[in-house]
Amino acid sequence: MSKPFDATLKDLGREHPRHFLAAFDQPTLAPLSSLNVDLSTVTTAADLVIGLGDPLQEVIQLDFQASAAAWKHADTLVYNALLYRHYHVPVQSIVILLRPQAAHANLNGAVNYSARPGRGKMDFAYQTVPLWERPAEELLASELGILPLAILGRLPEGVPLLEGLTGVAQRLLERLEREVPPEQARRLLTAAFVLTGLRVRRDIARDVFRGVRVRRESDTYMAIIDEEREDEARRFLLLQGQERFGPADESIRARLEGITDLERLEHLGLRLLRVSGWQELFEEF
Repeated sequence: MSKPFDATLKDLGREHPRHFLAAFDQPTLAPLSSLNVDLSTVTTAADLVIGLGDPLQEVIQLDFQASAAAWKHADTLVYNALLYRHYHVPVQSIVILLRPQAAHANLNGAVNYSARPGRGKMDFAYQTVPLWERPAEELLASELGILPLAILGRLPEGVPLLEGLTGVAQRLLERLEREVPPEQARRLLTAAFVLTGLRVRRDIARDVFRGVRVRRESDTYMAIIDEEREDEARRFLLLQGQERFGPADESIRARLEGITDLERLEHLGLRLLRVSGWQELFEEF
């Protein structure tokens, strides 16, 4: 998972699986479980896998897509087949397209092919959900775990983008202030801020969230958001660096903790692809 919105959506889905099923599949009263089976021996791990029932009766696999991928339909087929093989229950696959740039002609809800007539065939169906077609108003009225996704929904006709996004952020914050304790509000608002980066540049996203009116606390949510973004960047550097150079020792971790400028952390993320070790990574700093 190399992008912050990937981790954000996974975390939201794991914390609020019932909310995600109600929004993208159907409401259920069945017992739910988060199935974190690793499919990476064949392909990358699925984004979010939810088990319905106890004992298990059905598996729902959700995948979040932010950019066009010509073979995403094939990945979805593989996820579905591997989950079926692993759990031996029906598997439903849902691909949630987070923005128009994620659409691709191949991602049409079906995988159909046959090598030769009469010699077997593939006939697989899955769901696609173009999130940008869902009204932001509808998502703002959803369960709490879905609220951050309202920032990716369809804005009212004729409303300029920044004005519309600020309005969504304000409505989202007002619900959070009314309905959840501060710590949970911070997590959900941070998720919305991260997802805003799928629509506008990070500096514009900051302006959007600075435009909201905070009533509950004197300390600003933006300071919290910035701090959590820095933590996210450090975690990414440690994980990716471990893949390339091995685990970071305490001195490297201390140096990362000492960097509180998000742009410098992002610059290190780019350098990480070009250097050969932890020490070389920090030579410019």
